[in-house]
Amino acid sequence: MPCYGALTVTVNAPLRENDLTEAAVAWLRERLPRAWSVEASRQNADGTTAGWGGPDGTIVINAHGFLATLAVEAKRSLGPRDVAGLFGSVGQKLRALSPNVPILVVAPWLSPRTRELLSAEDVNYIDLTGNAQVRLDAPALFIVAQGADRDPTPTPRGRARVRGPKAFRLIRTLIDVKPPYGVRELADATRLAPGYVSRLLDALDDDVLVGRSKRGGVESVDIENLLRRWTENYDVFKSNDATPYLAPRGVRAPLARVAGASGIGRVAVTGSFAAARLAPVAAPALLALYVEKPTAVADGLDLIAADQGANVVLLRPFDSVVWERIVESNGVRYVAPSQAAADCLTGNGRMPAEGEALTQWLLANEADWRSEGLDEPEGGKGGAG
Repeated sequence: MPCYGALTVTVNAPLRENDLTEAAVAWLRERLPRAWSVEASRQNADGTTAGWGGPDGTIVINAHGFLATLAVEAKRSLGPRDVAGLFGSVGQKLRALSPNVPILVVAPWLSPRTRELLSAEDVNYIDLTGNAQVRLDAPALFIVAQGADRDPTPTPRGRARVRGPKAFRLIRTLIDVKPPYGVRELADATRLAPGYVSRLLDALDDDVLVGRSKRGGVESVDIENLLRRWTENYDVFKSNDATPYLAPRGVRAPLARVAGASGIGRVAVTGSFAAARLAPVAAPALLALYVEKPTAVADGLDLIAADQGANVVLLRPFDSVVWERIVESNGVRYVAPSQAAADCLTGNGRMPAEGEALTQWLLANEADWRSEGLDEPEGGKGGAG
């Protein structure tokens, strides 16, 4: 009797569509007013038998005489890649036959990316861990619930995990460089093993974050959602070795000195000041610098170590990829816009808002920052100079 967090379902054999539908009915009954009724049926809205080219059944909600019929698609498993196939065929048929009948997907578990894609299709969903979104116009109903973000009964699939420096390095490259390119080309450009690159691309393809050719090469990249997938397991102040400092004469004083300082190694601006260069939101308050030699930089810029009141943070990078596609402006070196966006989105204070503004700038100005090929020299494009 596996327990899926929110719901317990007795299973002596693989879950049947009817088991999933009944579980969804039980879930809805617990959350709707007692005077409302929720019933499952094997009949379609037009009276035909469910499952023959249409939905797997229907759920009828009766709210004091106001009836809502939901066409149920019960799936033993449903991933992001499956959503496009499901609603490119079955969904179109359902909407063509009954354009006013809402669709409800029920599954044992739906990943965050799957739920995001279902929402984009205006499809309701319930999974057995309690993740749900149900919207109806009549009767007026809106339910959103949070269940498990990780599959409680995962099936080993041999996929690479989308976390850690190697994964982040590959993601940076996918975002920064326009496809097409093959697995071996990516492996050479990122200095990663081809087998690892192939497995990670499999995972990203499953989540519809990249589009691949029949031979496995990358043909398209979902820049925004790949960036957000990266930031699920990345934190600018935790993934990097961060040390806070105080600039006694104000945060702009060390920024002005970075260009002319010597003997401090490589330094690149990220965070708020890098974002404000392309998509200003407000006056930056925190100066974040990637550095090779934190002590030399602190001494060269007259910074004082500070646990509180810090206005400068020095970051020893999680990976050498932060130095790739650097852009120089007025003698100051800035990280690639994609790196700055990821750092802001995972920062504190105003930084997430700055990251959102920079993300929208990336999407609107792709030609200004994205490289045309993997062999483009370091520095590439970095946005407005």
